[in-house]
Amino acid sequence: MSETPQNNKHRKPNLRNVSLKKLNRKYDFLLRHDESQKEILGFKLNLLNLILVIIGIALLLIIITTFIIAFTPLREYIPGYTDTNLNREVYELNLRADSIENEMMKKDVYFENLKKIVEGYDFAADSALASINIYEPLPKGVTDTITLKKSVQDSLLRAEYEAQSQYNLFGDDYLPPAKPSSLVKNFFVPLTGTIIKGFNPDDGHFGVDIVTDGDQIINATLDGTVVFSTWSINNGYCIGIQHEDSYFSVYKHNATLLKKEGDYVKAGEAIAILGRSGEAEESEHLHFELWRSGIAINPAEYMTINNPNGN
Repeated sequence: MSETPQNNKHRKPNLRNVSLKKLNRKYDFLLRHDESQKEILGFKLNLLNLILVIIGIALLLIIITTFIIAFTPLREYIPGYTDTNLNREVYELNLRADSIENEMMKKDVYFENLKKIVEGYDFAADSALASINIYEPLPKGVTDTITLKKSVQDSLLRAEYEAQSQYNLFGDDYLPPAKPSSLVKNFFVPLTGTIIKGFNPDDGHFGVDIVTDGDQIINATLDGTVVFSTWSINNGYCIGIQHEDSYFSVYKHNATLLKKEGDYVKAGEAIAILGRSGEAEESEHLHFELWRSGIAINPAEYMTINNPNGN
C-alpha cells in the first residue's frame, strides 16, 4: 500500500540530515567600510570549517605555549618553575664540598701522623708499616704502643722556650733579651742629642727621651714600612715603623709628621720634626722606643747616643 501525500507531509525529518545541512550551509563574511560601504574583505565559510579553524588555532596556541615553557627562559616567570642551571650548580657545589671535605680529612690524618712521628714513633722498626701512607690513619694497634721519647735537642729547646716565655712584659721580673751577637744591624741615630730619661721597663718607660737644641729632624733608625702615623692625647704626634728581623721603632711627641701609613722609608730618612706634643709634655724631646719580637729593648745598647746618666 502506497503512502498518501498527506502522510508524507507529516513524516518527521531525519535529524542527521538536518545537522549535516546546517554544518554545510555556507555563510558570507563581509568586512565593509562604515561610510563608503566599500567591501574590504569577504569570504564564504560554513560552520564545519569555522569549527575546524577554531580547533586549529587552539592547537597552535597550545603548541606555542608548550614550546615557550620547555625551551625558553620565560618559564622561570611561571610559578613552580626554576632556573634550569640551578640543579647543575647545586650538583657542582656538592662535588666541590665533597672534594674539600676529603682534602681536609687527608690533611688531618697527615698532621696526626706527623705528630706521632715527632713524638718518637719508630716506623723503621715496624716491618708491617714499611710502606705506610702518611695520608692514611695509623692502625690502632700501632698508636696504642707509641711511647714518648725526648731527645737532648728537644729538651734544650723546651728549656729555652720556657725561660723566654716566663717573663711578663710589665712584670717585676722583666728581662730584655741579650743583644744579638750575629746579624748586627747598623742603626741610624734618630736624633743627635742627649738622653734625659733612660730605658726603665720596671717603671713603664720602654724607651729613651732625647733632647737637642733647636728644631731638628727625626730620622728613621732602619729601613722599614710605616705602620701607623697618628696623633693621640698621651703621645701627641706619633709614628711607628716596622723593620725586618722583627724590629719595630716608635717615635713620640713630635711637632709634625712627614710620613703617612704605608710609606716605605730608608734608614736616616726624615720622618718627623722634633716637637712638644702630647699630654703633660713640658719640653721638646723625642721619646724613642725600639722593640724586637714584641719585647722592648734599650736603644742605647744598639746605637751611640750621648747618655750622661749611663742608662
